[in-house]
Formats: sequence, structure tokens, C-alpha cells
Amino acid sequence: MDYNEYQEQAAEYMRLAMPLMKKNGIAMTPANYAVWYEYVSGSNSALVDAVDAKLEANEQFTDKQSRELYERFFDREKDHIALLEMRQNLQRVLSELLSFVSSGSAASTKTTENLLLIVNQLHPDLSATEVHHIIEEVLAEMRLSMSNSDLLTERLNSTSAEIQDLKKDLEFAKREAKTDMLTGLANRKAFDELLNKATRDSDSSGLELSMIFCDLDYFKKINDKHGHLVGDQVLKVVATCLKNAVKGRDLVARYGGEEFAIVLLNTSIDNVKKLAEYIRAEIASKHIQRKDNREPLDMMTMSFGVARYFPSEGPESFLQRADRALYMSKRKGRNAVSEAPPPVL
Repeated sequence: MDYNEYQEQAAEYMRLAMPLMKKNGIAMTPANYAVWYEYVSGSNSALVDAVDAKLEANEQFTDKQSRELYERFFDREKDHIALLEMRQNLQRVLSELLSFVSSGSAASTKTTENLLLIVNQLHPDLSATEVHHIIEEVLAEMRLSMSNSDLLTERLNSTSAEIQDLKKDLEFAKREAKTDMLTGLANRKAFDELLNKATRDSDSSGLELSMIFCDLDYFKKINDKHGHLVGDQVLKVVATCLKNAVKGRDLVARYGGEEFAIVLLNTSIDNVKKLAEYIRAEIASKHIQRKDNREPLDMMTMSFGVARYFPSEGPESFLQRADRALYMSKRKGRNAVSEAPPPVL
């Protein structure tokens, strides 16, 4: 999408949001406008569901409810608070364990010293990865200490269970942070991380690396005609089709909005083009109906750009070439597959 299209889309969202706010008696504050702009854009399905539920129930929006929606969907401090709580729980468990070990036998002296070293690593700005490493160190130290005494073993087992729970919570939070909630695919963050790693690996090993970049044709028309819930249904169908078309080692990601990307390892560009053509035909053959009234949707198509990675090209050039190939398909009339030319190195 070029800059002019973005401008037109933003203006359209503003035109849709403001009458809705006025109709529902919502004050024109920046926070309220952010909520309703996001609602009409359809980019946050959970927010759309929350607002639609109130609208369908004919509930009058209050300032308090608008604030709650903003805090729920726009408060970026929540993830930070969750991580802070995990740090605090970890520190509490470590302190309790140290107190117990210190009051035990002389055989626990080494364990106490090692745990003190771990405790000294704690600070308020620990990242999720650093918390994970500390948990691993504590678990390793406890395994070495399990034979000291029956009493110590019993207490360590209890503490180990608590730390394992903390570890599970952290691993779940890390998975959630890299997953697109609507489609279940990898999100933009996970895609960027894998693309950086894959290009580095390809540079060092010479392993073939390719990408498919694709975009739903006329997706805005689907949202405008049928609403965002139907648009979400379409995105889920596309995500399932993409996921079923690739092998487990390949990454399928929702890049943003109606754009998707597939990173393919050790696959020739000829096979990548065949795969893109297969997915294109598969999507075009879908006959989707609205869930509420069984009304059939118009034919759904996608445009595709494919690119092969060239040694030392770097992830940015690789992605830009795939994106340009996608827009070559758009200029051809959409519902097509185009291959990116080599980079200018």
C-alpha cells in the first residue's frame, strides 16, 4: 500500500469513527478517538468484539466504559507489569529458599553461596530472557542440592514446583508475544526475528532461502460491505490455507492487516513459485459464506511476490524485493504470482 492509499484509508477511518462517537455520546478526547478509530479500522479483533457486543445489546456507552476500553486495549504497561510480577515472585521464592538453606546443615554452604550469586543478578530491569536464564540456574542448583537431606529435599521439591510454574508462565507469555491472536500464525515480531536469523545462516552456510509475500485483493471492500467480523473470518480461512500448504520447518506469518509472508528454507525458487501458484489457485477456489446468514461472499483472490535470497544481501533488501514482486502482481491485474529480479549489489 503506497503513501496516498494510507492517507485515504486513514481519512476514511476518521470519517467513520467520528459519527459513531457522536451517535453514542462519546466525548471527543484523544483516548476515546483512539478506541473508535481502532474499532472502525478492524485491526484489533478483540476490541471490535467488545464494542460490537455493547452495540448489539443497545447499551449506552459511558465515559467510564470508554476509559476501560482504552486501558484494556491500549495500555502498553500491562505486559511490563506482568513481567514485573514474575520478577517479584521469583525473588520471593529465592529469598525463602535461601533462608531455609542457610538454617540447614553445613553441607548446604555451597548451595547457599551459589544461590546468593544468583540472587545478586536480580534487578528491576530484568528482561524476560534474563528471568528465564535465572530460573534455569536455580533449577540446576536445586537438582545438585536434592541429596543433602530428606527435609531439604522435601522443601526443594515444593520450591521447584513453584519455579516450574513461573517458568511455564514465562514461556506462555513469550509464545503469546510472538503469535497473532486472530489467525494463530506467527506475528510480525516473530517473522522479523526468524528472517534475520535465516539470512545470517544462509550467508554462513550457503543454504537456499526463499520468501513468498502475499496480500488479499480488495480486502477493504469485504470489510466495507460485510463488516469486520466477516473480514476476520476471511483472514482465518486464508491463514489456515497458508499453514496447510507448507512444511513444519517453514514459517507462515501475518505480516500486518491482510498481508502474509512465508519464509522457506532449503527450497528452490522454482518450487517456491509452484507453491505460490498452488496457494493462489486454492484461495481463488474458496467459496466462503457469512456465518450469520449464509450469504456467499464474492470470489476471494490473492496476489503473490516470490524472491530468492542472494548471499550477503541482508534481510531488508530481501523483504523489499519480495514486496516489489507482490506489487508487480497487483499491477498485472491481481490474482497473480511474480518473481523478484536479483538485487543490485
